[in-house]
Amino acid sequence: MTISQSLAGFVYQIEFAKLPLEVVDKVKALLLHGVFIGLSSFSEDDAVLAGELSIAMGETNVGNAHILANGATTNRLSAAYANSVLIHLRGQDDSYRMLTHPGCCILPALFAESENRSISGIRFIEALVGSYEVHCRLSKDTVPSAQNQGFRSSALFGIFGPAVGSAMIHSLNDSQIANTLALAVSFASGNLQTSHEGTKEMTFQEAIATQNGMMAARIAQLDVNGATECFEGPAGFFRIFAGIENNTLNGSFTDANSFQNNDVINALGNEWQLYDVTMKIYSGAGFVQPVIEGCAQLAKDYDISPDSIKAINIQMNEWETVYPSPKFPRPDWGGTDEWKNAHFAASAIVNKGYASTGRRLSYGGRSAFEEPADVQRLTKLVRVTKANRPQYGPMIEIVLNDDTKHFVEMTGDEFKWDFQTEKNRIQSVYSALPFDSNNADLIIDMIENLEKLDDIDNLISLLIRR
Repeated sequence: MTISQSLAGFVYQIEFAKLPLEVVDKVKALLLHGVFIGLSSFSEDDAVLAGELSIAMGETNVGNAHILANGATTNRLSAAYANSVLIHLRGQDDSYRMLTHPGCCILPALFAESENRSISGIRFIEALVGSYEVHCRLSKDTVPSAQNQGFRSSALFGIFGPAVGSAMIHSLNDSQIANTLALAVSFASGNLQTSHEGTKEMTFQEAIATQNGMMAARIAQLDVNGATECFEGPAGFFRIFAGIENNTLNGSFTDANSFQNNDVINALGNEWQLYDVTMKIYSGAGFVQPVIEGCAQLAKDYDISPDSIKAINIQMNEWETVYPSPKFPRPDWGGTDEWKNAHFAASAIVNKGYASTGRRLSYGGRSAFEEPADVQRLTKLVRVTKANRPQYGPMIEIVLNDDTKHFVEMTGDEFKWDFQTEKNRIQSVYSALPFDSNNADLIIDMIENLEKLDDIDNLISLLIRR
């Protein structure tokens, strides 16, 4: 069987009763994270803009799905578009392999496709599992290679989760799901020039991928055939988008550059890649999350005064120092930009923490950002070097004026949260939600017991601003 056929067969056979408890727990945590990050971003300019646009696109249609927080209804594709922007715009959604963000595509598609269709919590969980696992398996080894081809992986791979999720909600058979994946390959897009220049379209790329994935399922439901070797064929996804020639990757997070097609489908249903999806609790790139946590931890544990610091040394994975890729590194703008680890390290030390509800830093004409003097001074003491470190696993050293050194080594697993951890950490965005904490607690409780829900509309009704 081809890769698309194998993935389709896996998805088609997913049953809640046979899923490991840890898998169910993980997707509940991802659902909770995406929902609350989106809801806490409802007043951002781009969220308002996306809501207005989606309503305009659906003006001739009967409303079928809600825009979260906003409360307006529009057609399913348009609602998914607005909700994708909502979840992604602050750079605080989930992350897989540093450069993809599956939740901002998967969750909007599943909510839009499920509303008013009497979809049970169990079926919603099954669709979450299928969507996340397919996204992760397709992108696991190929993300850096795609980035070095000039594609923005988050948008490029973002189409597959919505495609699979939509197919499952529409109860497509395994052949139709395989066709959905093939059609999704044809509709995939997203380039890196936006990241290279720091322009605004990167906020909206995932939203288009979400819609395209939903369209792929709709077309496949009409029994339109797609290329069976859509991934591994001579003009398939892996060669064209990831630049894989002769089983050799065009880029890698490590020195292991070989690639075998069967790696994508090996141990399907027995080994779960979705465990490695991380949550971002601070507004910024995924790799700054452990920098913030590590610096704040050191500052608190040793009661470090900013004035006592001589140097801040951070060793990171090479790809985290040349975002978005070694072949297309972001130009040095000077001053402060949101991808610079220096700002996050310095701010976390000065404040012994970092707010979870702050705006994304300025780029592409967004609101100006000005650092306090004490943070600005510390940024000049930060030295970031590439090293043999795991993704999201920096080594952080703070050197004091008397040459005392304090350091911490992150493992890369600190943000791979289960539901209980997510439940505790997500409370840091409560103050930005469009309703009070009582409603927030109801949402958490419903997600925690999602398998008991007869109709997902009961959850959606809690996600609308009161």
